[in-house]
Amino acid sequence: MGKPAKMNMRELAALAGVSVMTVSRALRNNPQISDETRQRIKKLAEANGYRVNPLVSAQMASIRARRLIRYEATIGLLIYTPPEGLWVGARKVIDGVLESSEAMGFSCDLFDLAEGDFDVSRLNRMIQARGIQGLIEAPMLMGLNHYPIDFSNLIVVSSNPGSLPQVFHRVCPDHYGNMDMLLRRLYEQGFRRPGLMVPHDLNRRFNHLWTSRYLAFQQTERLGKIPPLMPEHTHSYEVDRFLKWFERYRPDVLIVSSQELFQNGFFEKAGLGIPKDIEVVKININDTTRGFSGINMMSDAVGAGCVKLLAQLLYNNEFGIPENPMSILVPGRWVPGKMCPTLAG
Repeated sequence: MGKPAKMNMRELAALAGVSVMTVSRALRNNPQISDETRQRIKKLAEANGYRVNPLVSAQMASIRARRLIRYEATIGLLIYTPPEGLWVGARKVIDGVLESSEAMGFSCDLFDLAEGDFDVSRLNRMIQARGIQGLIEAPMLMGLNHYPIDFSNLIVVSSNPGSLPQVFHRVCPDHYGNMDMLLRRLYEQGFRRPGLMVPHDLNRRFNHLWTSRYLAFQQTERLGKIPPLMPEHTHSYEVDRFLKWFERYRPDVLIVSSQELFQNGFFEKAGLGIPKDIEVVKININDTTRGFSGINMMSDAVGAGCVKLLAQLLYNNEFGIPENPMSILVPGRWVPGKMCPTLAG
C-alpha cells in the first residue's frame, strides 16, 4: 500500500478553521497568536503528521529576496561614541548594519548612548514607542544587559566578542582564528620570532583572544618565547620601553594593532625604518588604503551578519534573553601590503 499523502498548510488551516497566515504564525510561536490557538494548531499538526518542508521554506525565502524591497519593521542600533570618536572597525560595522538593513527592508533607528543629552532611563520607553522589536549592539558598547531595558519582547544581537558571560546572540570577527591565520602565514615564510604589540584595553575588549593564540602558537610550534608588549592604552606606547623590549627579544617581524604608531612616527623615533629594518603586519586592518599587510577584519560583513541573524530570529519570534546564546564568527581575509614585502605575494 502507498503512503498516505501529507497534509499541507492550507489543509491544516481548513481543519483548524483559521487562515493560512494564522497557521504559519502559530507554528513559529508568533506572540500575536494566543497561547490557546497556538497549542490547538500544533496539536492538530502533530496529530495529522504535518511537518514544515525545509525545501519549501528555503524556496519561499529565495522568492521573497527577489521581490521589490518593502518596509518590514524598525530595528534599533545602539552605539557608544567615545570622546576620541569611533575607531574605523566600529564605523564599518555600523555601515554594514545600515546598508544591510536598507537592503532587507528594515528601518534602522540609531541610538548613541554617549550623546550628552541622551537620557538612558528613557531608552526602554523610546524603544517601545517606536515599535522596535530587534536591537543590535554595536562595538564599543558592552554590558547591554545592565541597561534599564525590558528584554522580554525584544531580540538582541551583539557584535562584541568580549562580553562575558555571553548573554545575547552575537556576530563578531574571529579574532582567535585571525591571529592563527596571520601566525601561520608568517611561519610558512620563515619567520620564527614574531613579536606582538597590543594594548591591554583592546586585548581585554577582545577577551584576550589575540594574546591567547599568540602565546599558544609559540608553545605548539616551539618558537622563541617573546612576551607581548602591552601598554595600558593605545596612546601609551613609549619609545624607550619598546626599544628595551625589542633589543632584549629581537623579534624578526612585528604584529601590531594600533594604526596610530604609523601616524605619529613612533618607529622613526625608535630609529627603525619600515620595512627596511623590521617588517610589520597588522592584525586588525579596516583601512586598506595605507599599505598595511595583515588581516582585514571584514567589519562590514560583521554588521551585515548581525542584521541577517536578527531577521532570522524575528521571523522565528525568538524574543527575550536566549537560554543558549550562539556565536557566529566572521573570518578575516589576508591583505598583502608594502610594510611586509616577504608576504606581499
